[in-house]
Amino acid sequence: MVASNKKPPTDYCIGDEVSYATGSGINYGEVIRILEGGQAIEILLEDGRREIKKSRDGAVRLLRRSSGASELEEKNKDRKHSFDQEIRDVMKSDIKR
Repeated sequence: MVASNKKPPTDYCIGDEVSYATGSGINYGEVIRILEGGQAIEILLEDGRREIKKSRDGAVRLLRRSSGASELEEKNKDRKHSFDQEIRDVMKSDIKR
């Protein structure tokens, strides 16, 4: 099976902070409305403009969830914390030697 390098679709929520890349720069804004069952989002940009973009548009990136979690935290939410404890245990045993 061939590995796919496509990122999984992002489910946006109202209040999420996003960035939108254009040819002239990056625009920052907030999701104010979800359209067509999550297929599109309406973004209120910093300068007051409103734009509707497809959710799967690669130029739209999630910066921060309305709950306060960043995209990286959202991506690693299923990561086990016991792994970090195992690393600490090994480091402690190395220090004792």
